[in-house]
Amino acid sequence: MPVRLQEIALNVAPVPSTTTGAAALSLFLSDPALFALPVRIDTGDSGNLKIAHVTRARLTEALAGPNGRDIYAARPILHLVTPAPVIAEGSAPVALIAKQAAEQGTSALTDGVIVMENGDYKGLVSPAALLKALAEENTARARNQQISHRRIEDMKTKMQALAEGRTRFLAFVGHEIRTPLTGILGVADLLKDQAATSEAKRLAETISTSGQHLERLLNDLLDLSRLEAGKLPIMMQPFELRQFASETRDLWQPKLDAKRVGLRIAIARNAEARIESDAGRLRQILFNLVSNAVKFTDRGHVTVQMSTVPVGEGLALVMTVADTGRGISDTDKVRLFEEFEQADDTTATTHGGSGLGLSIARALTRRLGGDIALADNAGGGCLFTVTVPVQKAGPRLAIENHSPSGAGRFDLGEILVAEDHDTTAFVIREALVAAGWRVECVPDATVAAQRLAVRRYQAILSDVHMPGGGGEAVLRAARFGPGQNSSIPILALTADATPERREACEKLGFSGLIEKPVRPRVLVAALADTLLSASREKQARAI
Repeated sequence: MPVRLQEIALNVAPVPSTTTGAAALSLFLSDPALFALPVRIDTGDSGNLKIAHVTRARLTEALAGPNGRDIYAARPILHLVTPAPVIAEGSAPVALIAKQAAEQGTSALTDGVIVMENGDYKGLVSPAALLKALAEENTARARNQQISHRRIEDMKTKMQALAEGRTRFLAFVGHEIRTPLTGILGVADLLKDQAATSEAKRLAETISTSGQHLERLLNDLLDLSRLEAGKLPIMMQPFELRQFASETRDLWQPKLDAKRVGLRIAIARNAEARIESDAGRLRQILFNLVSNAVKFTDRGHVTVQMSTVPVGEGLALVMTVADTGRGISDTDKVRLFEEFEQADDTTATTHGGSGLGLSIARALTRRLGGDIALADNAGGGCLFTVTVPVQKAGPRLAIENHSPSGAGRFDLGEILVAEDHDTTAFVIREALVAAGWRVECVPDATVAAQRLAVRRYQAILSDVHMPGGGGEAVLRAARFGPGQNSSIPILALTADATPERREACEKLGFSGLIEKPVRPRVLVAALADTLLSASREKQARAI
């Protein structure tokens, strides 16, 4: 609380204006602490009493001058009152009086302050008392600021710990959910490939669609957690803008055809053909925006336009997504980018969704250094505009392939799968067997090491986390064990496909990484690519 003048005022009784200098000096000598005498000045109006004051310093200086005692000792002290005394209400803060003294040059810090209350005299505040109160107030304020700063830092630490705890919890939950998702998505894919009737295929497709929706929701939650913790990595790499647009068309065209809604994707003629940014995050932003547009567009079209524009000395990628849906009110626009927010209360039941897509799109855009805006589409519906700083990338280098004829071919052999989750192992085995491989599954790293010591395999798929030492133990057994598997490809199976996990697996010596939930076609393609690469490297070394 600020110190008020009334709290430090001295209740010194006023003396008449007829009091002589000698009498005033006597009063000062009798009280060494007295710095000034209030003087009651009669103005002739009984209802208006004026108060002035004579300071010890001013009286002493006058009496000490040439013939001072002769002149002022017998004269009334009215001649020695402070010319322009500072008079203030008792409720005035000390800090305010000191500030006015510093800025306006008042005499408060040299002659003190006369304190009044509703026109009545209440006392005097000396310069020393004023400075002391100000110093104590500043000290208390500094102490409180330090306490507040410590509390803020403690709160930040607690909030960071909570955020990290939530991130770890979500990562754990994500890992635990991804494992059974392998059973849902993987088995659904197997059923679709083996379905004898269209009805069976439709049922499998329904399971797969639901599983994919659950996976997207899980990925959104994990991304949101990493964004809030400031731990979402950005991978800047060059990419072709037209290829980026083509991939978007390939992804969304079937979905819009099913709704009988048109899809228009265009790239400005003067756009840079090759730019550098995080294509994966840009794809994720565009996915969320197009998904939102498709959700609310029942007829008409969704239009995606891409261009590059100069910004200062740099370059920016501008992506717009326009739809001909029902549009959004100005009130709803304000909150639409917030987490778990949707256009209205009926959106979730009518169109589905979690309300995370647009918030993640904006957070990712800002993570890339840009921003996203929402406006009304001229043809009805909404218009989202994403502006992200990018860099112009150089042309793609043409690398001539000198591989000999037949390089990159391989025969289907036997694969060792080290996986402790029965459903995941089942999906992997069925997918690889259907593709023509022979498969042996073991439940932990210890058994895997035993099999590697006595049998040769074409490749190994190993879960990163499992009993017996995990994937690292399997890797050591293959590379440095007594068997004949030191040079075969070893792929890591994990629900954690973050760049940190990929880098860790690469440093350990894994040939690649397969993310859970395992999808049969993706698994077969990844294994085939790995074996093709290994075959090319082997033949290249033989040349």
